[in-house]
Amino acid sequence: MNGRENTRLVGKFAPYIIIFGALFILLSENLARIGDRWLKFDESYSHGFLLLLVSIILVVKKLKTEPRNPGFYPWWLFPFFLALLGYALGGILRVEALQDLLLIPITLSAFAILLGWEQVRGLVLPVGVIFFAMPFWDYISWPLQLITVAVNEVWLGLLGIDFRIDGIYVYLTGIGVFEVAHGCSGLRYFLVGLSLSVLYGELNLKTILSRSVLMLAAVSLALLANWIRVFVIIYMGYETNMQSGLIAEHDNFGWWVFGVTLVPLFLFGRYLEKRETGTKNRTLLDLRKTSNGRFIASMCIAFLSMLAFFVIPPSHGTVSKEPKGYDLRLDGGKYNSIFQKSLEGWRPQINNPDRIFQQSLFETSVSYGNRGNSPIMYYASIHSYDFQRQGAEVIQYFNKMYNAQDWKVMDLFDIQSNGGRKLKGLTLEERGTGRSIHLAYGYYVEGYWEGNELRAKLAQLKGFHNSRTDASVFAFGVACSDCNGREALGIFIDDSLSQLVSAVDDHYQR
Repeated sequence: MNGRENTRLVGKFAPYIIIFGALFILLSENLARIGDRWLKFDESYSHGFLLLLVSIILVVKKLKTEPRNPGFYPWWLFPFFLALLGYALGGILRVEALQDLLLIPITLSAFAILLGWEQVRGLVLPVGVIFFAMPFWDYISWPLQLITVAVNEVWLGLLGIDFRIDGIYVYLTGIGVFEVAHGCSGLRYFLVGLSLSVLYGELNLKTILSRSVLMLAAVSLALLANWIRVFVIIYMGYETNMQSGLIAEHDNFGWWVFGVTLVPLFLFGRYLEKRETGTKNRTLLDLRKTSNGRFIASMCIAFLSMLAFFVIPPSHGTVSKEPKGYDLRLDGGKYNSIFQKSLEGWRPQINNPDRIFQQSLFETSVSYGNRGNSPIMYYASIHSYDFQRQGAEVIQYFNKMYNAQDWKVMDLFDIQSNGGRKLKGLTLEERGTGRSIHLAYGYYVEGYWEGNELRAKLAQLKGFHNSRTDASVFAFGVACSDCNGREALGIFIDDSLSQLVSAVDDHYQR
């Protein structure tokens, strides 16, 4: 190979090296996190690496059968910039699902700048099939759990079984309880079924209608398989007084049921394939080939990627093994301290905070309505993060105000403190004992108080311009047997919230 050929080869691949080198630096942290999820073979995304291999094979096949002629299509810089802006926004807000969602649009729009739509559209499905292994699908797990419970409620009712439903729990009277947990939602079958139908359509079907019908059939059969799996397990638990080995082997049993549903799916796919006649093959347009344009495009993409890299705050960092405390107490005056860190067994479940304050109190000198001689028990806590990063952020899946296995929600309400801060309120009842407590919570993110999860996430945008990076969740609780619990909770919040917020400000404004 002579020098001229070497120069030509370098000029041909240089734009791609520049583009994907810059994108790899930008996306590397997210790609590593997704790879970790794919390695967890007991979760819904264990098919990720296999799907990636299939995607690569399909892309290589497309490139061999339909050679690409690179050019420069500047209009695609706009959607690429929008996708990159959304990715940066997800990084600032620590919304990993948004970043995962935009990985494929970023990649495809970068290709489109060099190749144009006519050449890129053939790569949409081979590349886009990775979409079904992205971890943002967890957000549909809860609706799938509720649908599974609703279907089984109907089926169990037809058999005359004595049971009752409480959220995602199925109580078999006198026998036991089943939890339709995250793994029982059917999400893994849903994603595998979608992946298989898309791949079958890409390889064998030509029309959008046929592909869409096959995808709908795949989703229906995948969900049906999970409903049957859950129903059979509950029914066998009922018949054997919870002694069936099927209960322990429910994962393996589920894959067998799902495998059976693939038979009618592929038979239906074959039927659709035979119905298609006269579909014309796609042809590529004769496109421009300008080396200068390719170089300009690659430099624009690299610049935008590096700009996003420096704008997005780091989301990594070690989590605190032992959180520190606040130099703060609420007792010594109106309230007296109790030597425990919970309220009737309840306290918030907050993961990996950097700093914690928790105190349980009581007072007997002030009357709240018809309370008799029973003391009112109080609880207050702050869980703070010095800065938000993966596994240590105030709004995350594993942060919960209560354990649903021990408590159930009886009522929802709002509270506004005398300083104008809004809090969300809950009345909880303990399963088994019937004891009730009233609690309220709110968020303090980078100097902004917010009363719900969505606004707490968006507060990271408002606080982006200031020097604060902290985020805290405040929780208050009241337990009493014969008092107006909500009124007592409101008075306790008025008495203590300002002092707690000041303690956070004093620490993080130093």
